[in-house]
Amino acid sequence: MSTKEMAPAGDLQEVAPERAMKKKTVERQVPYPGTPDGEVFHYSPEEAARFLPWSALQLKRKAYAREIPFNDGGARVTFTGFDIREISQMTAVRPLAETVQRRSA
Repeated sequence: MSTKEMAPAGDLQEVAPERAMKKKTVERQVPYPGTPDGEVFHYSPEEAARFLPWSALQLKRKAYAREIPFNDGGARVTFTGFDIREISQMTAVRPLAETVQRRSA
């Protein structure tokens, strides 16, 4: 028998929070995409979601569908600051006056 099976129920409850603490990941400090360091920094989808209007899962799905620019190094989806800024510009709504002027020119 393992020690878990032999331990009383109260002991199992004390062990559970310790396991939960081990699973927590430390968030790394990421630069903003508009800074010189952030332009070449590779953001995970979770980190990029802080700057974009979609969740990390939606960003991954859009990347796999080739709807947005991304990096596929090491078979992992990442976004550089340049990619994040480009995606942000793609979602920007331009004023009607600018749109009309471009069409007439």
